[in-house]
Amino acid sequence: MSSKRALIFWRVAVAVVILGLWQVVSGPLIDPFWLSTPVRIGVSLWHSMRSGVLESDLLITFQETIYGYVIGAVIGLVLALALGQSERVADVLKPYILAVYGIPRIALAPIFVLWFGIAIESKVMMAAMVTALLVFFNTYEGVRATSLDLRNVAKVLGASRWRLFWHVTIPDASPWIIAGLRIAIPQALVGAVVAEFIASTGGLGYRIMETTSVLDTAGTMAGIFVLMAVVVALGSILDRVEARLLRWRPRESDTRGQ
Repeated sequence: MSSKRALIFWRVAVAVVILGLWQVVSGPLIDPFWLSTPVRIGVSLWHSMRSGVLESDLLITFQETIYGYVIGAVIGLVLALALGQSERVADVLKPYILAVYGIPRIALAPIFVLWFGIAIESKVMMAAMVTALLVFFNTYEGVRATSLDLRNVAKVLGASRWRLFWHVTIPDASPWIIAGLRIAIPQALVGAVVAEFIASTGGLGYRIMETTSVLDTAGTMAGIFVLMAVVVALGSILDRVEARLLRWRPRESDTRGQ
C-alpha cells in the first residue's frame, strides 16, 4: 500500500472508530439530547439532501466564504506587500491594524449587518475582513523576513528595485503567504457563519440557529459536520495549489532522507 493510500486508510479508520464509539456510548453514557447520535445525524443529513435544503444552504455559505476570501486575500496581499516596502509607514499603521484584528468577530457582525443588510453582502464583507487581516500579517512578516543576503546578492548583480521585489522578495516570502492563505480559509468561513448567526435568510449558520431554536440536536450537529467538510475540502484545494506554486521547495520527506 502506498503512503498516500495508507494515510487515507488511517484517516478513515480514525473517523470510523470515533463515530462507532460515539454511537455506542450515546444512551448508556451520554444523553443523545446533548450530542445526538451519528445515525440520527446521518438521517438528518439525508432528509436535508433529499429536500434540497442542504444544497441551498451549502451554496449560500460557500459563495459568501469564497467571495469574501478572494476579496480579503487580495486586499491583505496588496497592503502587506506595499507596507512591507516601507517600514516607517508600516510602524505607524500596525497598531491600528492590530486593534481591529483584536476585536471579537461576534462583536463586529452586528455592525456589518447594519451597514450591508441581511443579504449576502454583510457575510461576504465579514469573511473578507477576517481574511484580509490574517493574510496581511502573515505576508507582512514574510516580506520583512526576506533574506538580507539574497537581497544584497541581487543588488550586486544589478537588480532594480522592481526586479528585486518580484524575483527575491515574493519567492522568499511565498511560504509565509501560502501559510496565511491556508489559515484564512476556515476563518473566512467562521466570519460568514457568524454573520449568518446574527441575521440571515439562508446558509449553514442560519440552519444551525434554526435547528438549535427547536432543540433539533441532530440537525444542529449535521450543520456542524457539513461546515467541517467544507473546511477540509477548501484546505485540500489550497494544498494542491501550494504544491504547484512551491514546487521549488524541497519536500519534508526529501530533507529527512538526507
